[in-house]
Amino acid sequence: MDIRNYWPFRKDCHSQFESLLGPHLNRLYKLAYRLTGQRDDAEDLVQDLLLKLFPRLQEMQQIDQLAPWLSRILYRLFIDNIRRQQRSPIDLMGDEEIIYETHASPMDGPAEVTHIELTHERINQALQQLSEEHRVLVMLHDVEGYSLQEINSMTDIPIGTIKSRLSRGRQKLREIMQ
Repeated sequence: MDIRNYWPFRKDCHSQFESLLGPHLNRLYKLAYRLTGQRDDAEDLVQDLLLKLFPRLQEMQQIDQLAPWLSRILYRLFIDNIRRQQRSPIDLMGDEEIIYETHASPMDGPAEVTHIELTHERINQALQQLSEEHRVLVMLHDVEGYSLQEINSMTDIPIGTIKSRLSRGRQKLREIMQ
């Protein structure tokens, strides 16, 4: 069954929507994954984003720089979900674990691969000890490579505040990792 047949919009809107958002899906998923730390949650977040954006196709076609706009919407949707979960008496997330891909080369032996995996595990544990505001900014800037200006447009946090929170978050990570 194809859901497109039941959607209340014209079929040509689907192809326009896919061509407009298709180039951004990988980056959106990576951002969602970095924010949520879980594959399933990242997929759900991107899916929620797409469902919210489809009726806004006309508006999206007018936007000059779509990537930062999409990232900002995704980030705000993530924050809304966090706030909703904090108000909920049920813990749906459980223990979060941020997973990074290992960057072991095929030439590395078992000792090197183990060392890389252990280092990633230590970093994940250290990141979990940061406050939400510090962890998100460190991940957006240092892991995902967003510029300060892009983070500012996503989060509406002043650049000076972003810099100070990044500095404090990095300092806290160094302390935890020692």
